[in-house]
This record gives sequence, structure tokens and C-alpha cells, in this order.
Amino acid sequence: MISWSAAFVAEVLGVTELDSTSTFNSVCTYTRWLKEGALFVALVGERFDGHDYLVEAGLKGATGAVVRRGTPAVDGLVCYEVDDTVVALGDLARARRREITGPVVAVTGTNGKTSTKEMLACALGVKWSVHATRENLNNLIGVPLTILEAPLDSDALVVEVGANELGEIAHLRDIVEPSIGVVTNVDHGHLDGFGSFEGVLEEKTSLLAGCPLAIVGTAPPSLALKAERAADRVITAGLDALAVVRPDEWALDELVRGSLTLDGVEIRLPIVGYHQLDNLMLVLAVTKELGLDLSAVAVALEDVRLPAGRCEVLTAGNTTILHDAYNSNPGSLRALLTAASAMRGGKRLVVVLGSMLELGEDSAALHAKSARDVMNAEPHIVAAMGEFVPAFDSFADVLGDRLIAAEDSETLGRLVADRLSGGELVIVKGSHGVHLEHAVPFLLSTEETPCSTTS
Repeated sequence: MISWSAAFVAEVLGVTELDSTSTFNSVCTYTRWLKEGALFVALVGERFDGHDYLVEAGLKGATGAVVRRGTPAVDGLVCYEVDDTVVALGDLARARRREITGPVVAVTGTNGKTSTKEMLACALGVKWSVHATRENLNNLIGVPLTILEAPLDSDALVVEVGANELGEIAHLRDIVEPSIGVVTNVDHGHLDGFGSFEGVLEEKTSLLAGCPLAIVGTAPPSLALKAERAADRVITAGLDALAVVRPDEWALDELVRGSLTLDGVEIRLPIVGYHQLDNLMLVLAVTKELGLDLSAVAVALEDVRLPAGRCEVLTAGNTTILHDAYNSNPGSLRALLTAASAMRGGKRLVVVLGSMLELGEDSAALHAKSARDVMNAEPHIVAAMGEFVPAFDSFADVLGDRLIAAEDSETLGRLVADRLSGGELVIVKGSHGVHLEHAVPFLLSTEETPCSTTS
């Protein structure tokens, strides 16, 4: 995705220019994906060391490698010695970012990052050739790789930025150098790394430091205040009356797919959830600032799709499953419960829950509060594993045999499936690390072919 000389790479990395006529057409950190002509970056992790694969990289066609200082030479590879190969990967990504001539939009937030990123990629595509984060490559390694994967004809970037520890987003901001920073919202998430809600707010808004333009949501109200201290200019967007950019009107259809009207243009989303309209308003605020035609954006957004496991609607017979087990925190669970309440009609509600991870010392209290949120939705059956099992102890008498618990997702899926008689609305929600997606196949009839849409 690049076309760099050996001399250019040496300049980017700040090392002595090497006597080489080599050129590099890609940057790779994993030999399984390596292509001929690549520059291999030897990363070091807790359970791997890329330096062990330098010979293999050369045999597979790499013409250069970024290595830690003191690494022995490898025949056939131009080796760039650096203090830290992760930092070097970021330096290379920054160089590629500076070759992009159009807008570079970075997106973070506790919830809605991926949905907003996918909408932005569709919307900006009406004018530019857009490269966007694929899958969930939004961390210290994934963000640089995202940028480095941008095809040569890309003239706009949409980059999702995530973090688990304080300081990571600031580090990534310095690599992405966003022309527009978007913060969807701030809620209780990754408290293990951020320490407190205030820590989450500080971390998320660090994306905006020195940013020419910030587009932020309205939850919490302090988000905009914090953003104003960081970015040159801030615009709030959403459904809330506090938002500067908000729709003329909005509505949900019977499948809880949202639509709204802005400046006389109707925009319809093919994805599920009231909360997606807040994400959409952030996107539309960006497109207005970039001067894009709203009618063209509306057409483009008709084709937006999200990765599996993000409020994915699955049907088997007359049973509907809302599969949202890619990640979980109290805010995203509340959003899913809101969507389910609007969708259920006369269906019995079945709630299948796995632990919300990385909530730190407040984890038990936050799980207990979320359990109350679930009970307020008047579920027919609650199925729990992990930290949600003790969270429902106080509701055991009320639920009786309608409370199911298991130690793993497959067992939980089987137990719930045995209780389904048809006509239920089942929501599946848990953090990615508990792999609650393994329960979903048991919830689907093997005799019928599920159809799905994602949101």
C-alpha cells in the first residue's frame, strides 16, 4: 500500500541512511501475511518476539526489517535498528498519514465507535476514496497498521481509536494527526485502566488536543466542556436539545431502525437502535462541516453495514435474536435494552448476559445496577454467567426458575435453547472476552436458515 525507498524509511525512522536501492511496497508485522517487497517490523510482545522470524521474513520476500538495536544482520534484509519497534511502527504510519490529502477523521468514545466509523466511511465516500479501520484494529498496533494499509489512491482516512490504559489515545493521536476528532460519548468502560469515570473522560478527550475541529456527543454534558479545552473548535451533535446540530425530526420503524430529517433531507438507517441516531448526527455534523451534499450522503448511508455481533438481528422462525456480544458495558447494555423494549411488541423477552469486563473496583456495583436495568425491562427469562450471576441474587425469588446460570457460554446457550418455545425476543450481551457469541448457535433453529441484518 506504499511505495517507499530505503532512504525515505531511514529518514522517517531517524537512522543513518543505508546503502541500498531497495524499495518497499507494504509494511507488515506478521510473517503469515507478508508479501514480497515488504518492510517487516519485528514487534516484541509478552508471548512473541518478531526477531525470531527475521529469516522467515526474508525467505518470504521481505526486503527490509525494522529491528531493535544490536540485532545481528540478516542476509537479504536492509535492517533499520531502532530503540523501540512499536514506536517505529507509529513513525511509519505517521509518514503514510501525511501523504493523505483529504480529511483524516479519528473516532473514539465509550460506545458507538465502530458504528460511527462505518457510517463516516460511507458518507465521506461520496467525495473521496476512503480507507477506514477494518475489524477492530483500533489499538497501539492496529491504528498504525490501519493507516499503513491505506491503498495508494486513498485521499481520506476514517480511523477508529480505542484504548485500555491512560495515555494510549494521546499516543495514537500523535500518529493519526486528525483534522477532525469525533468523541461519541463517555461512559463507564475500561475502568481497570482508566481508574475512574473522570479518567475515561480525560482519556477520550485527549484525542482532541490541538485538533482543528471536534465533533462530540452530549453524554455526559461535561464532554463538550472538556472538548472545548482541547480542540480549536467544538460542535455538539445528537438528538438531545443540548446539541448544536440536531435533526428537524426523527422516528423509529417497527424494527427499531432509525430515520431523521436534517435540513429538509430524509436519512434512513438500515441498522437497529435508537442510539444509532445519535451516532448518525455526529456523522452528519462532520459531513456538513466538509460541505458534502446531504442527499448524496443519505443515499450512501442506505448501504451501511456493521460487523457481526454488533446489535445483529437474527431470526429463526418467529424468534428474534439481538446479538450484541462483541463488547459490553453499562451504557451499551442500556441502549440494547431500549432497542429491545421498542422491538418486543407482544414477544417474551429473554436476556442472555455475560460479564462486562475491565470495570475495575466498581465492577460488582455496576453489574448490580445493570441487573436492575434488566429487571426494569420485565424479562421473561434471565440467563447469566460470570459476574452477572451474583448480580441477580437479589432477584432470585422474583425470577424463580426463570433465572438460569451457567459457567460457560455453550452451556448457557443450551439451557436457554431448551426453554424457548417460539415467539421470544432474545438479547445476547457480553464483553468480547467471555465469548458469549458461542451461545448464539444454540439459540437458532438448526432446521431453519437464519437471516440477518446488522446494526
